[in-house]
Amino acid sequence: MQRALPSLLAIVLSIGLFGQSPYRIPVVVHVIHFDGPENISAAQIRNGIEILTRNYRKQNPDTVDIVPNFQPIAADMEVEFELARLDPEGNCTSGINRIRSAMTSTGTHNVKTLIHWPRDKYLNVYIVRNAAGLAGHALMPFQADSIPEKDGIVIQGSYFGNTGTSNDLRSVVLSHELGHYLDLYHIWGGNNVPEFYYLPVGQQDNCDIGDEVDDTPNTIGWSNCNLNGISCDGELDNVQNFMDYAYCARMFTEGQKQRVHAALNSPLAQRNNLWTAANLNATGLGSTPVLCAADFNATRRTVCTTEPLQFFDGSYHGATEWTWELGGGQNSTQQNPALSYSTPGIFDVTLNVSNGTDQVSVTKSRFMRVLPATGQLLPYMEGFEGANDLTDTELFEACEGATCFGVAEGPAATGLRSMRMENNAPGLRHTVSTPRLDMTQTPNPVLRFRYAFAQRDTADTDQLLVRVSRDCGRTWIVRRTLAGSELPTVDGTVNGTFVPGAEDWAEVLVSNIPPSYQTDNVLIEFEFFSGGGNDLYIDDINIVDVDALNVPEQLADSWSIHPNPSTESFQIEGHFTQQDVELFSLEGRLVRSFGQVGVRQSIPVGDLPAGAYLVRISSGSLFAMRRLVVTH
Repeated sequence: MQRALPSLLAIVLSIGLFGQSPYRIPVVVHVIHFDGPENISAAQIRNGIEILTRNYRKQNPDTVDIVPNFQPIAADMEVEFELARLDPEGNCTSGINRIRSAMTSTGTHNVKTLIHWPRDKYLNVYIVRNAAGLAGHALMPFQADSIPEKDGIVIQGSYFGNTGTSNDLRSVVLSHELGHYLDLYHIWGGNNVPEFYYLPVGQQDNCDIGDEVDDTPNTIGWSNCNLNGISCDGELDNVQNFMDYAYCARMFTEGQKQRVHAALNSPLAQRNNLWTAANLNATGLGSTPVLCAADFNATRRTVCTTEPLQFFDGSYHGATEWTWELGGGQNSTQQNPALSYSTPGIFDVTLNVSNGTDQVSVTKSRFMRVLPATGQLLPYMEGFEGANDLTDTELFEACEGATCFGVAEGPAATGLRSMRMENNAPGLRHTVSTPRLDMTQTPNPVLRFRYAFAQRDTADTDQLLVRVSRDCGRTWIVRRTLAGSELPTVDGTVNGTFVPGAEDWAEVLVSNIPPSYQTDNVLIEFEFFSGGGNDLYIDDINIVDVDALNVPEQLADSWSIHPNPSTESFQIEGHFTQQDVELFSLEGRLVRSFGQVGVRQSIPVGDLPAGAYLVRISSGSLFAMRRLVVTH
């Protein structure tokens, strides 16, 4: 049988001291991501909040499918949810924050240490890749009361809303977790949240526990949608309840509604402050929306001519009129225009929005790049010597804000200039990519570049990735990742300003570009994730055929290797009696250093895995790269 209702709920029910109806709850959504699919769109987030309100107001269309036994007690919970419009400091906000952190892969309560808005003013929701092995989890008020820093809901991005990365089936999870946040147990009892008591679903002992709500029949709990399930006391189970695990949720009950309203009127975990008029005003929900910011994004920022793309208005709050200046002769008055460009180039984009009274605008410089119809033949080289800024090169930077790539005068691997990523805002992502390249006449393309980087602390999480696209930047594959202890080019840490000297540069070779990517429509991108370290410098970018990567060019035939393919060993033929020999994987990682090797000296490779490698042969300032195939 069910436990008795708590005394607080009994008192509130007896005298009818509930607050306003409907209750409105300000929500802030923190997207904790590592640039994976968990970094869901603002549209999917808004969709998830709309579905949450729909389910709590009994406006979900599938209520018609509630089994007849429970139709009379299916409740409109009279609770609504809205993204906050003002942050804790009173500044305009979209109600969505994005933070890049590897914590998304674990999704425990620790993600709340990254950011946590006051729990008496906001419902904090955290979107992650993995919610501690669950679809989502949330503390109930009595659990959260003494640990406010752990209050809130953690949920996988693939269970948020019913669009984008989620679907109708998964969309019930947020309503379920919100039930816990508002003091509802599972209908069999308990709340399976990390670090707290766990009550497994489907156990016969659950019949003796219950959820402290009178009108939900005792049940063991279901993980499948058995609408005829009878597990305790001969009474039909409420399998379609949002607080079950059956994934066919349609309803809450009137008893659950009473319990939720009691929680919202209780000071326990400060739920009673969320919906007050004072708090709605403080979070921007208490009056007519103020149009305070114009913003936008697009499906992609690099496209080919005639390729369709769409722009998305992200302005807030309450825009009713839109005027777009999209560059290339393109203009629109639609909210989310879909179009294609016929002219290649790099274009600024401006959006003006209005609500009929107020008007705000935003311009993003060099926002769109439309690629030419044909790519450049290799070699491609950039040493930054003639550039005062990246706009003086053919590189394209997808950057918003003050922390972007630029050209630095002074530190350089060669010459006097290099490209520098000013790394003063941890958690940001920056990209810079080549022009469209034609690799159809390059049988063995290799990217070589030099870079310099120093950590400030050994816990820094900076990353440098090299990615390749063959379809105008629509899709990418990662060909090299430098992170952790592999990224720094100097020993130890540098807590002051890091300015690399001549000895602080490392060379990177990347040749694992698949033949299927050697098209006339190739882009190569440097992607840097700032994680607390110093500025990053890049210089001497070269993309050529491996056999042409020599200094100087007239010595291209100075070295040769044979036999190639090799089974046990190979030898070097050349004009030098001694040379340094290093073996790299196609990803550019050093596999083995052979040191000084004489002409026709046997170099063993029989213990290496079969496959292709790069051999770097050097003597003084001269070097060459050769491709070696090892077979067994």
